[in-house]
Amino acid sequence: MRFIGMRAASLALMIAFGSGVAFAASDEKPASEAAETPSEATNIVFNHKHLANVDVGKELVYHFKRTVTNAQLLGEAFTDDITLKVTGVKEDGGRDVDLQIYTGDRARNLQSMPDRQANPVFLVYFNQAVNSFSMLAGGQRNYLTRVFSQGFQDKAKVEPVKIDYKGKTVDATRITMTPYVGDDNASKMEGWEGAQYTLVVSDAVPGQVVDLIAKYKNKYPGDLELVERITLDGATGLEEVK
Repeated sequence: MRFIGMRAASLALMIAFGSGVAFAASDEKPASEAAETPSEATNIVFNHKHLANVDVGKELVYHFKRTVTNAQLLGEAFTDDITLKVTGVKEDGGRDVDLQIYTGDRARNLQSMPDRQANPVFLVYFNQAVNSFSMLAGGQRNYLTRVFSQGFQDKAKVEPVKIDYKGKTVDATRITMTPYVGDDNASKMEGWEGAQYTLVVSDAVPGQVVDLIAKYKNKYPGDLELVERITLDGATGLEEVK
């Protein structure tokens, strides 16, 4: 395994405090590769207008939680908040939004994004998911992004679930995938190829994003596990990652 000496120390710092999540103001995203018939997961994640039910002035708070089994190798555990505020509505229904990733010493620069249909918190999650996997397993980021994206088309499990939002039980959808399992390069991924990604979305909550989880567990000895989770404030009744 690679986690020895200076690489372990630098890896811990990059994963815990890397600036990778701060790209969300751009149009870059791991867009699902073209397909004649998009899968249900692809439609939900990439084609829905997630912000259509968020009015001007509405502020959404998402709680970020990072847990690890070995802080020396994987970086420190911490909790923080991500805040999204709608500042305007376009004629086509797009939303102008301000996105603040983290607070205090961890705070990224405020990102103002015009005319957004999709919830940019997805972009924070996508980018951090690929960055974390790349730092753990190695590999070219462009390749890992493509495989991650295509997982929504080819490998995603979609199932209905119930969640509680601010004291009310509502319908939701859970999407689960392990995009790197079975990949041609899985043997080069240092035991991290089983990375599991779980997304819970619901039309009944503002912004539609309920819970976004990335779980990394190494199959080799050492009990290495990293979980990064983004959860909408007020959402409860969520199952723990298995």
